[in-house]
Amino acid sequence: MDSKSLFGTSGIRGSADELFTQQFSFDIGRTFALFLKKNKQQGGVAIGMDPRGSSPQIKENVISGLQYEGFEVFDEGATPVPSMCFLLQTTDYITASIMVTGSHIKANLNGVKFFAFNEEIYKIHEIEIDKIYLEVKDEVKAPTSNVEVNLETKAVDEYKKMLLDLGGKSYPKWRVVVDPGDGAQSDVMPFVLKSLGIDVIEMNCTIQGEFFARDTENFEDYAELMKRVVSEKADFGIGFDSDGDRCIFIDKEGNFIPGDYTATLIARETNDKKVVTTLAASQVIDHINKEIVRTVVGAPHVLKAMKDNNARFGFEPNGGGVSAEIMYTRDGGSTVIKLLNILREKKQTLEEAVSTLPKFYISKAKVDYKWEQKDKIISEAKNHFKGQKTDARDGLKIWLDDSTWMLFRSSQNAPEFRVFAESKDEQRSKDLLKKGVDFVEGIIKENK
Repeated sequence: MDSKSLFGTSGIRGSADELFTQQFSFDIGRTFALFLKKNKQQGGVAIGMDPRGSSPQIKENVISGLQYEGFEVFDEGATPVPSMCFLLQTTDYITASIMVTGSHIKANLNGVKFFAFNEEIYKIHEIEIDKIYLEVKDEVKAPTSNVEVNLETKAVDEYKKMLLDLGGKSYPKWRVVVDPGDGAQSDVMPFVLKSLGIDVIEMNCTIQGEFFARDTENFEDYAELMKRVVSEKADFGIGFDSDGDRCIFIDKEGNFIPGDYTATLIARETNDKKVVTTLAASQVIDHINKEIVRTVVGAPHVLKAMKDNNARFGFEPNGGGVSAEIMYTRDGGSTVIKLLNILREKKQTLEEAVSTLPKFYISKAKVDYKWEQKDKIISEAKNHFKGQKTDARDGLKIWLDDSTWMLFRSSQNAPEFRVFAESKDEQRSKDLLKKGVDFVEGIIKENK
């Protein structure tokens, strides 16, 4: 996280205990309320959460801040994060919304995301919010009394309806393992897919169950789903992150299909000439006869690039697709439905669809570190790894040849340094990743 900003790549994130104290959460509620007033947004504010243990308390304290500034609050409970964005398009009494969520980060961490003007807020709005927070922080002592709010389920109800309408007619009688990780999609996707005719095998679909903090870019986090797809002789599996804005697929052989591959299949079928993705996405997207616009990691950056380039579809390699005709935020649910629609219309299996794309091997890893070491690592990497060209817009991307690259970048959501390597040769990808990780760990050790 930039020391001058509350925000990381998408929303505010940090320690549930150390950052999201009662006072901080109350101040954030006040801050967003004042931001809405400044932008002449009138109406209620909805708030939802992912099911991690710290979310209810943070939510209550944020509500307290909103109410202090005079806003009526509607509590949507545990619900997928995209539902909190879609809600703004389906109600006339709610002007903005907040989602308490840590997404894929560790269970002891958490975060908040903001939606206004019918979409996820942009970086320019984050600057405004930062400024307001500095003006009001600790100005008013957070109250200790319990808050009273309007309880409703409109967010999840409208979201389910949208997904059902997007699916349309019934799917083939596929046998599918669905694993939301006891997260926010637990009460949504099994219901939606069953309603569309799919034989759903539920796995970790209890929203009050054990919480799984999983990264959709890490195949090891879905090892049990991969095994279950094979043992159940399923046609494929679908996994989600904790708050439901990302998805991944597992084919019938138990192979993990990265999010940039499934998104590429969707992008190929769009009528648009342009598609937006990040610098970290696989080069597979460059092989679908579209103009590819690349930007830095983070949903707000992808959203802005989509608008700037009049692109209707964008994605991050974590399986977070953005469909402008639905809403301007990442949505694992509509990404799933769009891919299933393609398989249905083309009468293809998941394996057949993926096999139509060129094969690249991308390896990824993350190393715990201190944020202040970032510049040193990037500087040393530029001197150590030589290539044909470099791109420094988001960390340091080094092209070693026409189809092989490495990327060094810091996470903005957690004190983690990320290393990527992609090649047409699987072993070279793995070898380059190891070299990159060893290099980063060496720099960290030298600068402790």
